[in-house]
Amino acid sequence: MWQRQRKLIIAVIVVVILVVGVVSAALILRPTQYTIALWYNSDGHYGDTEPTVAQVIANSIEKTGKVHVQLNSEPWAQYTTDFGNGKLPFFLLGWYPDYYDSDDYASPFLGTAGAASLGSQYSNSTMDNWLAWEAGNSSSTVRNQLFTSIQSQLASDVPYIPLWEGKANIVYKTDINNVFLHPVVFRYFFMSRTTSNNTLVAGTTDRVKSLDPAYAYDYFSIEVINQVFDTLLVYNPTDQTLMPGLATSIPAPGNGVSSDLKTWNYTLRAGLKFSDGSLLNSTTVKNSIIRAITLNLPGSAAFLLSDVGQLGNTTSTANPKFTINIDTPDPTHISFHLHQPVAFFNLLMAFSVSAPVPTFGSNAYSTTGAQPTEQGKVIGDGPYTLTAYTAGQSLDLTANAGYYGKAIYASAGFPSVPIINKVTIKSETTATQLKNDLTAGSIDMAYRTLNPQDITSLQIQAASLGLKVQFGQSPQIRYLVFNVKTAPFNNVLLRRAIAYAVDRSLIANDVFNGQVDPLWSMIPPLLNYSIPVFQLVYGSSPNLTQAGNLLSQFGLSIYQTLDATRSIT
Repeated sequence: MWQRQRKLIIAVIVVVILVVGVVSAALILRPTQYTIALWYNSDGHYGDTEPTVAQVIANSIEKTGKVHVQLNSEPWAQYTTDFGNGKLPFFLLGWYPDYYDSDDYASPFLGTAGAASLGSQYSNSTMDNWLAWEAGNSSSTVRNQLFTSIQSQLASDVPYIPLWEGKANIVYKTDINNVFLHPVVFRYFFMSRTTSNNTLVAGTTDRVKSLDPAYAYDYFSIEVINQVFDTLLVYNPTDQTLMPGLATSIPAPGNGVSSDLKTWNYTLRAGLKFSDGSLLNSTTVKNSIIRAITLNLPGSAAFLLSDVGQLGNTTSTANPKFTINIDTPDPTHISFHLHQPVAFFNLLMAFSVSAPVPTFGSNAYSTTGAQPTEQGKVIGDGPYTLTAYTAGQSLDLTANAGYYGKAIYASAGFPSVPIINKVTIKSETTATQLKNDLTAGSIDMAYRTLNPQDITSLQIQAASLGLKVQFGQSPQIRYLVFNVKTAPFNNVLLRRAIAYAVDRSLIANDVFNGQVDPLWSMIPPLLNYSIPVFQLVYGSSPNLTQAGNLLSQFGLSIYQTLDATRSIT
């Protein structure tokens, strides 16, 4: 009897030891694989390649053997709303310049206010100081030194990972003339046709989010805004030089701009009106700027005025450091008083967020939220008016009979705009459908975004189809965004590991048929001061060993935190 009991006790002890050993081993070894979510757009804003791009990135990360990537997607309107509200922890995004200066590839991403709008929530006081310093300095030597520091810090903190730089492309019927793939803005009102047809039907895979200048901050919405609204200054048809728009001249130091670059004076043309006949004067411009800043809608470009443009963010005088100070001594004069110097302030006055909107009268824009995007609610001062709109499907632009600026591009060779009377833009469901409609002749032009293989095919068939394929250099970039305040991406080890793992060449060659170039900084090589910092720090090709080492450190730090907070019960 005792022998049987003794054996039973020994067996129980052995089982206990085994259980304790297994538990101890589990605690010592720790799990080695983690699951993270990567988000991407699902409805064609970036074309049909987006799911493939997301999968390639996921595969590159998973090659470390330590991370599983779960792919999630959303339509564009929801996507922009969610990242603007800080709800996406890790996602794909793209950038087309607001203004042609290297600052536009730094301040919006790395300044505290801009980073919040773009979903990374990155904030670094030293970085903010560098950005303010370079923005207010016209010395290329000083700016070069500052942008070197800025990009080095970017590679260290990794709130973003640059992936590739794209090339603009457009395909259209050969009877269409004056199609300019401008470095900053795309405009229909210079285009003409050699046939008697005074209309144009364009196709895109994109969709409008908003046509309120105070809210829109995506390429296609801004593309339409640029047809319907004018700003104080506008761009030359073929390059990034500025021309007078609503203003009669371009301010410069000693001629409208103070020597300290903190006061900028503009003179407006007399008799300006919106398309509904309401007056547009200096007070309208002031009210519109203040409206955009104080609404500060999530994901909007309000920060370009308040922070980058140093105008401040409130009408209250309680804290003068942040008070908006704009003078309108008479209907045709307006003075902006900046809190810090900004050398490129003129460029901000040519961007869509600065476009005046009606701020008094029966068609006054909402002061409590975004103006609805619908026919009759979008009132601008540009070459075209919005005469029809079906959300997610199509819109019509018709020549603005009362347009003040028919001759403002005369010095650039266009005595009167718009040339084509009516433009219809259709949103296609897929890039394949976009190509099919183009080759079938049901649309005259395809712009954003054809599939890479279709572009190659159309180049070969262009002559027989009566089409022209046009390419243009433009500093448009794609990149990954981390919300650095959201776990697990609040740990820089994980962000750096992913920077080591991504395979840019695979994306460029296998997804885009070599039609894009790998990108190694948020500032693309087309602009000044670009340094390939990610190539210098993380290498030209994936380094899975380094990525794996960092992921192991990341995992250890996670479990050390858990151990420190674990209670015994």
